[in-house]
Amino acid sequence: MRVAMIGGGMIAHDQLLPSLYHLQRLGRIGAIDVCARRRETLDELAAAPLLQRAFPGQKFTPRLEPYPEVIAGLEPRQLVVIALPDQLHYEAVLCALRHDQHVLAVKPLVLRLEEARHIEREARERGLLVGVEYHKRFDDRSLLARRRYREGLFGEFRLGTACLLEKWYYRNSNFQNWFSCEATDAFTYIGCHYVDLVAFITGLKPVEVSVYGIRDRFPNGVEGWLWTDARVLWSNGACLNVQNAIGFPDAAPGTNTQGLTMYCSTAE
Repeated sequence: MRVAMIGGGMIAHDQLLPSLYHLQRLGRIGAIDVCARRRETLDELAAAPLLQRAFPGQKFTPRLEPYPEVIAGLEPRQLVVIALPDQLHYEAVLCALRHDQHVLAVKPLVLRLEEARHIEREARERGLLVGVEYHKRFDDRSLLARRRYREGLFGEFRLGTACLLEKWYYRNSNFQNWFSCEATDAFTYIGCHYVDLVAFITGLKPVEVSVYGIRDRFPNGVEGWLWTDARVLWSNGACLNVQNAIGFPDAAPGTNTQGLTMYCSTAE
């Protein structure tokens, strides 16, 4: 299976390309194309020291053509990985499906429920897979929590709190060119990780979401919902609070601060 990754930014470097290289090394996938608008993006990704040390001799084919042309050039039923800003996912996913390609998209899949339902219909009609890359599911602690919850060791989920605050320096990155109030918000971008994780652990479904957002400015003057506080209600009546921001101090330890606490009752 050939893989075409659309986008070559941070998540491509940190998460996606290492995973694809590993699958390639195991013989699970074949050649990898990476499509981006700027030559500098592709050159930096290809020359990344950590990737070169971890995967010596492995390379991708850089592609500067518009991504619809790259997708159209694939043989049917290959894999297209969508690693674009949130508001661009919908059109890119549909483009891949209409060219008979399986899809893996970074979270969130899309920004509107009707878009997700449209994608589902298109994929089912063609017998194609559409996946969302929620990598936190594969953390050891997440898998352990899922197993123990479903064994009845914790009881039933009642209340929870989660946070994920990215470092302040994100404001000086390419985020300021796309992370606008009209495009997305901190909860949609990163808070969805913990909504998915609670569903993954418990098997419950979210039924209601409300979000309070605070506007703030990037250095280039673009306004974004850079601070959010969300309340998610679940199918059993439980409630999860999720706080997200691009505002964790650069001098603080680690690359961000994040975590999930779940309170349960009636354990056996």
